Amino acid sequence: MQKFLLLIAFLILSSFSLFAQSDVKNAHIEAHGTHFTQPVKDKKWRNENGRSFTKAKYTEYDGETFVKINTSKDIAVVLKYEIKVGKGELEMVVADSQDKVLFQKTFSEDVKSETEVSFQKYQEYRIKFIGKQTGGSYFCQWIEK
Repeated sequence: MQKFLLLIAFLILSSFSLFAQSDVKNAHIEAHGTHFTQPVKDKKWRNENGRSFTKAKYTEYDGETFVKINTSKDIAVVLKYEIKVGKGELEMVVADSQDKVLFQKTFSEDVKSETEVSFQKYQEYRIKFIGKQTGGSYFCQWIEK
């Protein structure tokens, strides 16, 4: 009986974690990623992508990854992000195809926040994560407003 209750508690906690980082369907956003500007040397690197999110976990990340975003109409997009930094720094940049920066922030400690950006139709955007000898993880989700 005790094992059964532990199993139920584990399943409930797991569902909270999945719900917190669930994939949503954005009607006008198409995402492609994760792309690497250079191969990741961290053997413990793990990443995952969905229709509306990207996330990665690493012990030592030094480089740049990005997700490509395209939209089929002009829209406001909420970017929800959770950054964990055990060491070093992680920079997050959102830029258009002409490298015009819409959002940029460097993290040296854990942060969970969100920001809003405007995307124009048929334009390509990149959400970049630039590791500077950092250990930790990132999660970013884009949601049409």
